[in-house]
Amino acid sequence: MDLDQIFTIIQDRQCLPFLGAGASADYTVGATQVPGVPLGGKFTQLILDKCRSLGGSVNGSPPDLLTAAEYLVYLQSGSRNGLESLIATEIARVTRPRPIHTVLAQLSEIGVIITTNYDQLLETEIGKYGRPLIKHVYDPYNPRTGVYYQRFPVESPNIVLHKMHGTVEQRATMVITQSDYIRYLANLTDPERGMPEYFRKTVIPNQSLLFLGYSLRDWNFRVIWEGVLSHYAEIGTQLMSYAVVRQPTDFDRYYFRNRNIVLIDGDLTEFAKELARKFDLEIPQLGIKKNDGTAA
Repeated sequence: MDLDQIFTIIQDRQCLPFLGAGASADYTVGATQVPGVPLGGKFTQLILDKCRSLGGSVNGSPPDLLTAAEYLVYLQSGSRNGLESLIATEIARVTRPRPIHTVLAQLSEIGVIITTNYDQLLETEIGKYGRPLIKHVYDPYNPRTGVYYQRFPVESPNIVLHKMHGTVEQRATMVITQSDYIRYLANLTDPERGMPEYFRKTVIPNQSLLFLGYSLRDWNFRVIWEGVLSHYAEIGTQLMSYAVVRQPTDFDRYYFRNRNIVLIDGDLTEFAKELARKFDLEIPQLGIKKNDGTAA
């Protein structure tokens, strides 16, 4: 992977990572697969199995995650409890952060991270490395969730984490169903109910974006790009963006290229190892120690 440009924006404190579902998914150490948080396809299947157990009929083409989640809520008379419990249970099975969480937690040059993930794996690593964490969680039930102010740039070693689609420790905040996404987008630019202007108007336009763990099959990325970022690309104020994607398809390349996003073909674990070598970081999960960047 040719990562010199990414190394430079990190060193210049100009890098804003966006973490998607793939950042918390399974990863491989040698011949061993370490379980991670299920991706959308697995979550969809689990939700559909729950729907069938309740007598629901799933006919025709398999629905996507958002539709399946909406259907489960419908079968439970509008209650989200079963859906939230299912997702929280699967997330709770995963207690070991991925290497990408470990290196990001150590990079003092990064002051803000935005994630669409509900899990707390990144928070675990940030706490492990003793960095003061300032966390903002999008809460659709808080009419002033968008009222948030913070100094920018963030003073090191502090780190600001914005969980733009909610968090598992506050289950009701999780953006899961079609209705949740529609509500999120409808309120996006509302100064009180949407994404805080601190992120939309201060952080995002002044940083180079680094997408980690997203694919074009992931609606989270589409929501982020079309709802949050396309405006800056249109008016020419957005800095260069990057995405690390494993084995991108021709359509992936076309899609990212037309949005001025530099596509890096690579695996997130390998990317984390490259960051560890460059910035002298440890990755205990892989036996990588500081100072030499080699596995024990």
